[in-house]
Amino acid sequence: MKRVSFVLLLLFVFTSVFTQEIIKPGMGQKIDNYLQKARDNGWTGSVLVAQKGDILLAKGYGFADKESKRLQTSETVFSIGSITKQFTGAAILKLEMQGKLSTNDLITKYFKNVPEDKKNITLHHLLTHSAGFRGAIGDDYDAISTQDFTALAMNSPLLFNPGERYEYSNVGYSLLGIIIEQVSGKNYETYLYDNIFKPAGMEKTGYLRPKYNKEQLAVGYRQGERWGTALDRPWREDGPGWHLRANGGILSTVGDMHKWALALKNNTVLSAAAKEKYFTPHIKEYEDGNSYYGYGWVNQKSPYNTTQIWHNGGNGVYNAFMGMDLDEDINIIVSSNISGKISDDLAMRINDILHGQFQELDAKLIAQYQGVYQLASGSKIQIHFNENNELITAFEDADAVKLLIGNNDNEESCKICQEYDNRTKDILEKVLNNDFSALAKARGEPEEEVQPRAAPFWNAQKEMFGKVNKIKSLGTFKRPQAWISFAKIEFEKQPLFLMYIWENDQLMGVRDMPILDKVFEKESDTKFFSPSNSKTLTFEKSKNGKMQIKIGKNENSVVAEKVK
Repeated sequence: MKRVSFVLLLLFVFTSVFTQEIIKPGMGQKIDNYLQKARDNGWTGSVLVAQKGDILLAKGYGFADKESKRLQTSETVFSIGSITKQFTGAAILKLEMQGKLSTNDLITKYFKNVPEDKKNITLHHLLTHSAGFRGAIGDDYDAISTQDFTALAMNSPLLFNPGERYEYSNVGYSLLGIIIEQVSGKNYETYLYDNIFKPAGMEKTGYLRPKYNKEQLAVGYRQGERWGTALDRPWREDGPGWHLRANGGILSTVGDMHKWALALKNNTVLSAAAKEKYFTPHIKEYEDGNSYYGYGWVNQKSPYNTTQIWHNGGNGVYNAFMGMDLDEDINIIVSSNISGKISDDLAMRINDILHGQFQELDAKLIAQYQGVYQLASGSKIQIHFNENNELITAFEDADAVKLLIGNNDNEESCKICQEYDNRTKDILEKVLNNDFSALAKARGEPEEEVQPRAAPFWNAQKEMFGKVNKIKSLGTFKRPQAWISFAKIEFEKQPLFLMYIWENDQLMGVRDMPILDKVFEKESDTKFFSPSNSKTLTFEKSKNGKMQIKIGKNENSVVAEKVK
């Protein structure tokens, strides 16, 4: 009996150490206070923050599995999504250090029968998203083989000539993964473990090698519905198919990712020369931005004029962020297993806290302002404040959408709006009946390429939320370089809102949301504003003493009164 008790005691001690939380007094506690508010507002995930090698905080928040009430910890395993690309970039540079390839090599050295339009693509082009490939050519969880993926990629048309510009592409990084396997003679994950994970001490990172059990993984939730874990998806025997492998989907913990940051800092895996090439801002991402892409990393100046190296990842269910400030030696890693709360936003606010640039709103004002407000039309707007001191308006109908998001003021705009409203509704009606022709036409792509990407998403929505009762257009609005259309699908169980982004008559992107919302920043204790369209919200008491908001300015303002 004593021996059994001693063994159980050892197991308890080991488990306690294994999941130990770190909250350092001072700055660590400030960050923890902020993250607890985020958790209270619905966020769940795990976070590690370190500065100059000292871990200030390592902790989990909320549930890793809501149904079983299993809590997140600092050792919860999560999908890092496209942060995987940094490992692919590091593997290519490691092979270059080993004299087995060069980033200047043409892909014709590694693939046979390369079409004419792709013969000038180099590994550098693939690494910097400048080869011209589309973002994706299939579903993440299609267990496609090396041969089939290569053929599909080589036969897909390029968006532009190699080296001409930047266009983020999972396809290019999967091709790099195939090259890693070919040159090393090893499975992609095996090469990463032998040359990156093991030297860095990362024993909890990979696809299959760590032999995870489901109790270690965070369960993903989409719009409140259980999505499951990566282990629930259809993978091949040696890992995911090539629509995901090498560009995303690796699993890890915040602790292991911190070990990776330390390995990079100490040149444990890459030489100083290789690391410089790795972080170099090779190509500008967007003409009007200040971010550049390296080899699997974004290089960008922070608001504090320091050099940040970062990447994010996600699939619309889970999301993650890893960032390193090279000048101040700060490392921030954030993961989340729910849709709707973006890890990048939390990481940005944590960085503000570290720099003393975050002040909380007065709790009395929050209590006074939060609630449901109603327009004269009967349309309702819900107001609450998030952990970032931002005012969030949530709404569901066309009147509120027009008031809070819209900025159209002439007849011509409204005609164009109607055209995009009709196109958006037509696309939705068709895809919900498994017809992807209108979507393909709007995207300017062959239907046989669009259907495999779009069908899994729409099938999942119907499975989760039941039959469709109605589709509503909520309006289209002009932005500087695009038109934004909003629509609502009334499913049997709950609604789904969508935002379609149109540029030059072509559909450039789609975002789905459980509810429509608009963020306003604080201008004063009574006034909040939206930088994107200059809309303002001003709080005041009505003649009958009820709280009300004025939306807009002066004579153009519209009043909504608090009703709940």
